[in-house]
Amino acid sequence: MNALAEDGRCTYDELARVSGVSEATARRRLGALRREGRVRVRAVIEPVLLGLPVEAVLWVRAVPAAVDSVTAALAGSPHVRYVSFVTGERQLLVLTAFPDEAAPHDFVTRSPWCARRCPWTVRLAVPARHVLRCHR
Repeated sequence: MNALAEDGRCTYDELARVSGVSEATARRRLGALRREGRVRVRAVIEPVLLGLPVEAVLWVRAVPAAVDSVTAALAGSPHVRYVSFVTGERQLLVLTAFPDEAAPHDFVTRSPWCARRCPWTVRLAVPARHVLRCHR
């Protein structure tokens, strides 16, 4: 598991060598872990490669009764890469990617998810490295 966490592209041969088992055993064990749902394979593509060079993190606060509907609406947006319920001052953590610097403003003021009839607030952070990358 540690080898996969470090590099999810490990071959069965590499997993076997690290684990001290045969390649067939490594293949069988990983297959069992995948079938049991304990290991999932997913590809993560850099947003900039998809024409989305501006990334932003949103922390959303909504009334408890509206969290599920706001989460569902956010998850339906093509700009949302990840949304999760969290504890603390705000209930939702949202990772987003946009084509330009104006798009995050439109996202938090004009998107269908924010048109819901419930009180909500958003804190938006655009990491400096992404802003700098956009200005090059």
